[in-house]
Amino acid sequence: MGKHVPARYGGDPIREEVLGYGGQSIGDGEKQRVLDVLNGDYITRGPTVDEFENRVADFLNVEHAVATTSGTTALHLAGEAAGFGPGDEVITTPLTFVSTAHTATYAGAEPVFADIDPHRRALDPDAVRKQITDDTAGLVPMHYAGHPADIEGLLEVADEHDLTVLWDACHGFGGTWRGEPLGSQRDLAAFSFHPVKNITTGEGGMVVTDDDEIAERARQLRSFDMDYDPPGHEDEPWYQIVEGVGYNYNVTDIQAALGLEQLDRLEEFKQRRDEIIARYDEAFAEISGIRTPPDPVESDPMYHLYAVEIRDGFGCDRSEFVNAMHDENIGVQVHYVPLHYHPLFQEEYGYERGDFSDAERVYEGLASLPLFPGMNDRDVSDVVHTVDRLYSYHS
Repeated sequence: MGKHVPARYGGDPIREEVLGYGGQSIGDGEKQRVLDVLNGDYITRGPTVDEFENRVADFLNVEHAVATTSGTTALHLAGEAAGFGPGDEVITTPLTFVSTAHTATYAGAEPVFADIDPHRRALDPDAVRKQITDDTAGLVPMHYAGHPADIEGLLEVADEHDLTVLWDACHGFGGTWRGEPLGSQRDLAAFSFHPVKNITTGEGGMVVTDDDEIAERARQLRSFDMDYDPPGHEDEPWYQIVEGVGYNYNVTDIQAALGLEQLDRLEEFKQRRDEIIARYDEAFAEISGIRTPPDPVESDPMYHLYAVEIRDGFGCDRSEFVNAMHDENIGVQVHYVPLHYHPLFQEEYGYERGDFSDAERVYEGLASLPLFPGMNDRDVSDVVHTVDRLYSYHS
C-alpha cells in the first residue's frame, strides 16, 4: 500500500512503538533525591514531606499546603475541610473526571451539574446561577486541561450567594491567571501529581489554602481525624484522641523527594510543553474541522492536555479519528465522558443525556493528543504527520 494511506485503511503505521498521550519525566536528580531518603531515617511522615509542602506553598504564594496521596484524595479532604456535608448542594461541571463530583458525594453532599462555557470548556457562571438553590453550599470549578475557568465570573457568583469556592486545579499546576499562580485564588484548591500531570510524585496530591481552619481540618482528616496533642495531656505524649471518621492519606517522604526535584524542573517542563503546543497550533491552523485548544484568557497556562475538537470539516468523526490514530501507534485519549452519562449520576440524581448541550457538543469532538516533556522532536512530527495523513485521506 502507499505510504500515505493510513494504517486503518491498509497502509503501514507511521511508527512501530506506541507513543502514549502522557507520561512522566524522571532523571538522575529525582533518583538521587529518592535514594537520599531511602538512606535516611524517615521514609514517611518525615521532614521531606514538610519541605515539599512548604515549597509548594511558597511557589503558589499561599499560607498552607497539605500533601495527600492523590488528586482524588486531595479533593476529598478539601470538600470535607471546606464544610460540605449532608443537605448541601455543590455545583460542578459535567465535563470532568468523576473525582470532581465526588468532592460532594464523599462529604455526603449532592453534586449538581451546570453547563460549560464551550470556549474554556469549564463552568459557565451564567449556567451556575441557574442551578443555585437555598441548599447550595459551594462551587467546584475545574480548570480543564490547565486552561483557567472563568475565575472572575465564578467568584462573582460566589460573592452574590456567599458560596465556598473549591478549585479543582488537578490539571493546572504551574499556570498563572492575571499573574497569580493558578490554585491560589480563594477559598481553596486541590492539585494532582499523577505521572501524566505537570509534575509527579508517582501518585499524590495537595490541598492549598490561606484559611488556617481549613488547613488544620485537612491535616487532621488526612491522618485518622486524630489530635496528636490534645489539651490537658501535656505530660502524656502518647495520648492521642480520635475526634471523628478520618483517613490514612499520608504521603511518604519518597514521594515528597520525587516532588521536590520535579518542582526544580517545572520551568523546563513548561517550556517543553509550550514548544510542543506551538508546533501543534501551527501545524493544525490550516486544517478545517479541527479546533485547537482555546487561546489563553488573561493567563499563562501550563497545559496538562492538548485537547482538540474534531468537527465535520475533518472528514471523519471523533471515534474514527481516535481509532485511526491508535492504529498508527499514536496514543490519543478522550477527556471526558460527561458525568451525567454515567449510571451513577443518572440513577442516583436523575440526570439524562441532553441535559447539558454545550458540554455534550464539546465532548463529541474531544481528542487529547500526546503532550508531555519527554516527547522528542520525532514524536511531535509523528503526531503532526499522522493528523495530516488522516485529514488528507478523508478530504
